Amino acid sequence: MWGREMRAGLAFVIAALLIGQGFREWRRSHEKSFRDLVADLEQRDAYTRGSPVRGTGDQAPDSARGISGPNEAAAVARTARIPREMPVGRIDPNRASAAELTRLPGIGPALAGRIVVDRDQNGAFRSPEALLRVPGIGPKTLARIRAYLSLPNAAGGDSLTGF
Repeated sequence: MWGREMRAGLAFVIAALLIGQGFREWRRSHEKSFRDLVADLEQRDAYTRGSPVRGTGDQAPDSARGISGPNEAAAVARTARIPREMPVGRIDPNRASAAELTRLPGIGPALAGRIVVDRDQNGAFRSPEALLRVPGIGPKTLARIRAYLSLPNAAGGDSLTGF
């Protein structure tokens, strides 16, 4: 028959398999919240360190790519795998593409698309507070991105400006 050590080893293996299967089932049933939790922790960690989250994302402005409507801008922003990093300089929301706007903390692809669509429909943002007219941007989001915004009076140039 089996000795005491063999039975203990078998019990350990069975217990480990059951615990692993239980965790796998829990993770499968909570996949969305698990991904959200991991993404939130990564964003907080990168924000507190002030370092880039991922590589760079150089793309042409939406107008150059022929994006016109709100659904098109949101679809492009959603489907494009935009690597995110904190901006090197300040971003001018009047000239930035949706890809550049996603570099702002708390601004995802959908919200960046709404900013571009609002800018195209209602004109330039004259002050940081003008961004409050965009659905999804409230006082807390504005406070989070205010340090990264630049609204120069002079036209032309890049959307990334120096400090």
